[in-house]
Amino acid sequence: MSSSRIPKYLEIKTDLLARIQRKEFTAGQALPSQATLSREYGVTLMTLRQALRSLEDDGMIVQMRGRGTFVAPGPPILDLRSLSSLAEDMRAQGIDLTTQVLAQAMRPMTKQVAAALDREPGEPGLRLERLRRMGRRAVVHQVSWVPRPWAEEVLDVDFTSQSLYESLRDRCSLLVSAAVDSIRARPMPRATARAAGLTPGRATMVADRTTYDTTDAPIVYDHAVILSEEVRVLVRRTQRDVRLSWSAGISTPPTTARSRVRPAEDPRGT
Repeated sequence: MSSSRIPKYLEIKTDLLARIQRKEFTAGQALPSQATLSREYGVTLMTLRQALRSLEDDGMIVQMRGRGTFVAPGPPILDLRSLSSLAEDMRAQGIDLTTQVLAQAMRPMTKQVAAALDREPGEPGLRLERLRRMGRRAVVHQVSWVPRPWAEEVLDVDFTSQSLYESLRDRCSLLVSAAVDSIRARPMPRATARAAGLTPGRATMVADRTTYDTTDAPIVYDHAVILSEEVRVLVRRTQRDVRLSWSAGISTPPTTARSRVRPAEDPRGT
């Protein structure tokens, strides 16, 4: 390594980035342990961790507590036809999402939420606010609503480890049959930016989903804001089908463009 005035951690970051780019470490592969890397570069653990934090902030690696440091996979692709949970879709691509529950309580439904769930405005429902992270990076800010009588049944669930759909299935015998999604671009809401520690007002993708059970009753309304700047929405058209997928994000109730998601054999949760 050079003896220039460039900070040591930036030299290490540049070298590790070059090793990743030339495929010495490939997507999803674990890097050597921090102790090994600090010996290799002849620096303290503090300096090495500074380099790793910078690489993680740039989206090049993911640090998982107790598991190690991994080269970040490509942009996660979420299939909008799927009734699987966000976490399940990511996990299928080798990406571990962590969930931080920001709020979980009974609240009066707004007009928008009540309309999506076919309820009266002001009627109580479970409001569940979560921040999804990939490593230390916030990926999605998601607010879900569940109406009565199911709201009380899942009010005490630990949603850091349990999915909402799974909870509704196990506790309420509800099976997801279909969903309607609406996706649009809009400035990032202040509340979302505050929750994720980001700058409000920048353009982002917002998706709203209303989920239905096998009797076609609306059981969950989701509003999600994509926090990654790498998001793409992909459309594949054929004679008989239109398939949508997107990279890294979710959620408002359907108003204009709609796509009805048809039943899956093994529905799982949000």
